[in-house]
Formats: sequence, structure tokens, C-alpha cells
Amino acid sequence: MELNKDGYLFFGCKIDSKMREALALAKPGDRKYFEGDGSEFLQICTAGDERWIGKTLKGGIHTGEFEDILRNVVSILRRISPEIRIASNAVKMFQALPAEVVGTSVVEESPSRGDQGGPYIDY
Repeated sequence: MELNKDGYLFFGCKIDSKMREALALAKPGDRKYFEGDGSEFLQICTAGDERWIGKTLKGGIHTGEFEDILRNVVSILRRISPEIRIASNAVKMFQALPAEVVGTSVVEESPSRGDQGGPYIDY
């Protein structure tokens, strides 16, 4: 097995019906946390038919950063959707494929710690 040091990691939660409704009803000021190409906070990604919201980072992060990333993702999700209970164990980590592999602009490298922008939400 060979390591891919140029890969990306995605930390996020699956968007269920409650989360989809919360995202649709989000205040305009809170939409900056998950909408727009330059979002430095969260982005929407797909896995087959599923939609996930979370943070994509360049691989190779320190193990001590996992808890900080987890708290950051949960805290932003709680701000966007305060009526939904989001537990820390709801966040999962996956390998994210780069845009040139998937053929979309879902993941692009950003100069600040590898935080990524993301696509707009389809309601």
C-alpha cells in the first residue's frame, strides 16, 4: 500500500431531511458557513445519492488536530441549525477525491490550512 500525501480528508455529517430543512431555512448571515465557492467553513459533498456537509482538509494533519476539527464542524452545524441535536459522534471522516478525479469543482486547495470551498445546495 502506498500513501497519497496529496489527498484530502472530509469531516462531516450526512444531510438528512431535518438538516436539509435547516439549511434551506438558514439566515442569510449564516449561509456564508456552507454556501459559495470560497467558503472557508463547510461545504456540501456527495457520496452516490447521499449529500454530506462538512469540512475538507488537505491530508497529513496531526492526530491532535482531529478533536479541534470535530469541534469546529459540530459548532458550525449547531450555529446553522440550532434546533437539531448534533452529537460529536455524528461526524465521520472519509477520503475526498480531488476535482480532477470526480470531474467537478467540489474540492480545490485553498492557501489557508487547506480549508475548502464548496458547491451550492440544491433544495
